[in-house]
Amino acid sequence: MLVHENIDLQPHNSFGVSANARYFSTVNSLEELRRAFQFATEKRIPTYVLGEGSNVLFSRDFPGLIIKIALTGVEIDQASGVVRAAAGENWHALVSSCIGESLYGLENLALIPGSVGAAPVQNIGAYGIEIASLIKQVEGLDTRTGERFNLDAKGCCFDYRDSIFKKAQGAHLVISEVTLQLDQDWMPDLSYLSRHEEFTEMSPETPEQLFSLVCRIRRRKLPDPKLVGNAGSFFKNPFVSAECLEELKIRHRDLVSFDTNDPGVKKLPAAWLLDKLGWKGKKHGGAEVSSMHALVLINTASATGEEISVLADRMMASVFDEFGIALEPEVRIL
Repeated sequence: MLVHENIDLQPHNSFGVSANARYFSTVNSLEELRRAFQFATEKRIPTYVLGEGSNVLFSRDFPGLIIKIALTGVEIDQASGVVRAAAGENWHALVSSCIGESLYGLENLALIPGSVGAAPVQNIGAYGIEIASLIKQVEGLDTRTGERFNLDAKGCCFDYRDSIFKKAQGAHLVISEVTLQLDQDWMPDLSYLSRHEEFTEMSPETPEQLFSLVCRIRRRKLPDPKLVGNAGSFFKNPFVSAECLEELKIRHRDLVSFDTNDPGVKKLPAAWLLDKLGWKGKKHGGAEVSSMHALVLINTASATGEEISVLADRMMASVFDEFGIALEPEVRIL
């Protein structure tokens, strides 16, 4: 395991912002991961575990050790539908591989940027599907004991864009491998996708067509981080009570909402709230709200992480002032 000093994090985050890491180490095995945490303990410095950097904003220099997960390997058992993937594998590549092996369930999650290990942490989701519904088990390192851990889906305490790995009680758990349970029979969930205009033009009849449709929708709505620095949707969709929704509709009759499993709770699209306030195209320094999607903040002119963070703060404040709703960032801000 090599530890580098004073590393620029610009190549390691999809926003493409510059920030300095005091120490940086790429780990390729569970043993190297264990040694990286031992190094940080000896130095008495903070750590941050990094995948592909697609859901993090470095707003300042990091004073500790950045640990980049680079564990690789995929095992696909077509007969059982069980897929085991190392945390450092690319998520979209895994989705594509599973479809190629005639195992289904991940199509709606195509083209989500990031690594396999980050997927359960964030409980990634899109178009009506969350990864929580497909998790069989998650394995990794308990940094408090130095031993391996193994959690099933229930033990991961999944919630909307949340899991035990983002909470205090799971902060010591670092994922090294994810096991998914997929299906040989294709049973698509098209309930959310049917709202998109592309769906009316071509209703998917095969997994491959659904995969292509999802990729096309995402490319239309979201800028490619390889071309324009961004981290996809910056904010979570908020939840409000049914009573609150009715009160909001008195002033905003066209307010869009979605049902949840709880009839007393409704989900509001954060993009609609921000669109209503005219945030598309607004700027702060080199940071800008995408003209394609109000949930996406982009780095258009060598923005600093602080500029992007300030722009996000202003967006959240405006939504609270107008709607009384507190937006939460989906992106981790350091």
